Amino acid sequence: MNINHLVAASAAAALAVIGFTGLAQAKSQAFAATVQPNESVWHLRAGLNVAALSCRGSGREKVAPAYSRLLSRHRSLLASSYALEQRRHGSGLDRHQTQLYNRFALQRSPERFCASAADVADQAVSMDSSALAKNAGSLLSRID
Repeated sequence: MNINHLVAASAAAALAVIGFTGLAQAKSQAFAATVQPNESVWHLRAGLNVAALSCRGSGREKVAPAYSRLLSRHRSLLASSYALEQRRHGSGLDRHQTQLYNRFALQRSPERFCASAADVADQAVSMDSSALAKNAGSLLSRID
């Protein structure tokens, strides 16, 4: 391969990454715009669940211990949030959940996601359930 082909291939790859990044950002923004205020708690839990499972080793901050405490501390709030999700999505809940988990699992910067998720999880655990419900949207935006 000569240098012109190499430059052209590199430029094409860069444009593809830029296009993918722009598309991913647009999809994330569109998805976030459709989240109802009372849906933010469940979406936050889903994002932190993904972080608890994927943020391990390789310079990634651990989220699992704080996530476990969050599940215990906010058990009632999470149960009522899940009930709302069931009513809202009905038979489409599984599909919605899959899209939600995939959105968090496909991170451009896993290290940044894990650091943000660790901070958010610690903050969420320190709140009472009414404060978490009130602040879930802003916490969600920090890991989205």
